[in-house]
Amino acid sequence: MAVNYNDNRFLQVEDEKKQKLEETNKTYQDLINERNDLTNQQNDSVNQWQQTQNENLDKQLQFQQDLINQQKQEAEKSYQDEAKSAYTDYRKETDNYGVSREQQLASGLGGAGGYSESSRVSMYNTYQNRLSTARKSMDKAYLEFDNAIREAQLTNDVTKAENALQALQQKLQIALEGFNYKSEQTQNKLAMQQQINNEYYNRYQDVLNQINFENEQAEARRQWEAEYALQKQAQQRASSSSSLSNGSSLSSGNAENLSETASQVVQYYKTLPNNIPQNTNEAKIMTIQDLYNKGRLTEQDVRYLVSYFNLG
Repeated sequence: MAVNYNDNRFLQVEDEKKQKLEETNKTYQDLINERNDLTNQQNDSVNQWQQTQNENLDKQLQFQQDLINQQKQEAEKSYQDEAKSAYTDYRKETDNYGVSREQQLASGLGGAGGYSESSRVSMYNTYQNRLSTARKSMDKAYLEFDNAIREAQLTNDVTKAENALQALQQKLQIALEGFNYKSEQTQNKLAMQQQINNEYYNRYQDVLNQINFENEQAEARRQWEAEYALQKQAQQRASSSSSLSNGSSLSSGNAENLSETASQVVQYYKTLPNNIPQNTNEAKIMTIQDLYNKGRLTEQDVRYLVSYFNLG
């Protein structure tokens, strides 16, 4: 008999398996999602740390630049003050030279002009030298200040690069931990799925075996009922025959023509208690059918045993 795979027992096993797999998948997916959230939070923390460090570096750099610019302004002021002082001194000297020249002319000493003109040139040269020295000092200070700013900027850039490298290393470690965790949970999910599949495969096979057993029992019952109907018809025909009227009927209990196997069946059931499962009419019928199918009982044996045990 063919197996009905639409049997509710099959459908129940499949439904329970599907529900179990869905619950398992959801459990492990929730774990993976939670890990993803944690990974994102950790990356956000690293980004916030890097941003804070860089902001502090920028503030520190700006402070250093402001100090250096103030020093540059002081250097510029010193240069301007020196330039004014040099010019003032120069003007004083030239003014004195003018007064002295007038006095010389008034006293008739105009011939001393060559020496006085040389003095005037010397005063101008002194003024220019003072300006040049002040300018060189300011330019040197500016160069040192600019170098200090560039050095501060370079230090800032290097520190930022170090922060970026450190942040990258932290993110790589976070990513590796997240990957390992998700990989482990994925393996656990696959193992659990395999366990569920095995469990419900066995349950499915149990149902299949039970249905096959039921089908075999039903088929055996059907065959027995068909054979029993034939045997009953044969017995009824034999009961109405002339040999039955001459006292040769098996229903009278005459067992002279029985086979040895039929006699053993009679003796076997005589020794069994009446209140056990092996001594029921159904058990007797199954025994007679099995022996008949194996060729150990004849039709005459069957008719006699059916009559003897009142199975008709």
